[in-house]
Amino acid sequence: MRQSARGSMLPGRDVLLAAFRGLPHDDHPILDAAGELAQLHELRERTPLSESAQIDRRRAQLMRSIDRWVILAAPIPFAAADEHCETLGGLVDRLARHSTQAFVALAGAPDPVYYDEWVRLDDLADSYQRLVDDLWAGVRCLPAYTY
Repeated sequence: MRQSARGSMLPGRDVLLAAFRGLPHDDHPILDAAGELAQLHELRERTPLSESAQIDRRRAQLMRSIDRWVILAAPIPFAAADEHCETLGGLVDRLARHSTQAFVALAGAPDPVYYDEWVRLDDLADSYQRLVDDLWAGVRCLPAYTY
C-alpha cells in the first residue's frame, strides 16, 4: 500500500488483485469493495441479462463508495493536475470484471485466449497503479462519477 502525506493509504495493484480472489487482506474499504465487485461479476456471468439490474445497482453503489473514499482521503491535486478519463471506482470495477474473466470465465479456454485476458488484466492493473501513484503525487485528479 502507498502512504500519502495525510497518512491515508490506497491499496497497490498486487493487494487489489489478491482482494478480487478473496484472499485475506488488511481491513480497507477499497479492498472490501473490490472483493464484492469480483463476486458480483462472477454472479453476473451466470445471470440472464434481463435479471442483472440489481447486480448492476450494487456495483454502482460500490463504485461510488470507492470514489467517495478517494475524494476524502487523497491529497488535493495541484491546480494543473490532469484529469483521468475514469473514476477510481470505475477502474476497480473494470479490474474486477477482467479478474473474473481470467480466473473464472476463461479458466477452460484455449491457452491463447486465456493468455490474452491475463495480458489485459496485467495492463489494467499497471494503469491502476500509475493512477494511484499520480493521485498521491497530486499530478492527477479524478472526474466526477456518473453512475
